[in-house]
Amino acid sequence: MQEHIMETVALKDLASLIHMSSSHFSAMFKNKTGHSPLEYFNHLKIQRACQYLEFTDMPVKELCYTLGLEDPFYFSRLFSKYMGESPLHYRKRKRFL
Repeated sequence: MQEHIMETVALKDLASLIHMSSSHFSAMFKNKTGHSPLEYFNHLKIQRACQYLEFTDMPVKELCYTLGLEDPFYFSRLFSKYMGESPLHYRKRKRFL
C-alpha cells in the first residue's frame, strides 16, 4: 500500500496479489491490523497529507490530486475525520508551533 499511496487501489486488486477472495483478504487484514484495508489505506494517505501540509506550500487541491483522490471536498472531509481539523487549520497550526 505504501508503494501505491498516490493511486486508487481496489480491494479486489489487493486480494488478487496474494491469491485470495476480497472478503477473505478483508477479514484477515482487519483481524491483523484492527482496520479494514480501505481504512488503513486512507490512514496512510492522511499521514502523507500531513507531511505535505507541514513541509510544503502545495495547495490542498493539488495535494488531494497527488494522493490519488479526485474530489477536494471529499479529501477535506476525510482529513477532518481522521485528524479532527481541516487541512488548512492543520497547516496553520503546525506552522506556528
